[in-house]
Amino acid sequence: MRKILLLFFFVSSLFANNFEISPKNISQCKNQICKNILNHYANFMKKIEHESFIRKLELINSYLNSLMPRYDDFYNTNVDVWSTRGEFLRRGGGDCEEYAISKRDSLKDLGVDNQKCLLVVQEKNTKKYHMVLAVWENLNKEPLILDNLSFRVLPLSKRYDLVPEYCLMDGKYFKIKKDGINLEPVNIRMQTYENLIKKEKEEKFWKN
Repeated sequence: MRKILLLFFFVSSLFANNFEISPKNISQCKNQICKNILNHYANFMKKIEHESFIRKLELINSYLNSLMPRYDDFYNTNVDVWSTRGEFLRRGGGDCEEYAISKRDSLKDLGVDNQKCLLVVQEKNTKKYHMVLAVWENLNKEPLILDNLSFRVLPLSKRYDLVPEYCLMDGKYFKIKKDGINLEPVNIRMQTYENLIKKEKEEKFWKN
């Protein structure tokens, strides 16, 4: 029995994320502030890895929202490059999509394997496009919304200010229904999303 337990812990350690930033990631920093941001983020991830599902969403949303926004406003000017989580943190901020991307990847590394998507929405008041992260606690329920413009994590139906448009998930595109539950595949392509996927495949964020 003891041997089985030791083997279990050994195998588990092989797949565990120790939340150590990769040397390649650190080497791309141009100053000490950048390195401090990466190391602080890694320590934060270690600290919250055993929190509950909801607490992880709340903490990641609040933590990353504390980084300063840097607007490039793709949806309204058609000029944009979507950054990976590493690029976002090294720069110390980003546009709405960078927040959503970084929250998605952070939650995945924290063991939150629930369905999640980069959700393109339209703001009712301004008619401008915006991106948030949608996370489903249960596929029979509407998703919870993590937004860089709000420190509150709320169900989609409680975000009266947002109109959901497209859901980007696993390299595919979906139209999200009003109930927030059903997703319908759509035949569209966004070059910025395609480029992001290519960059993410090449990025090694963590050491292991």
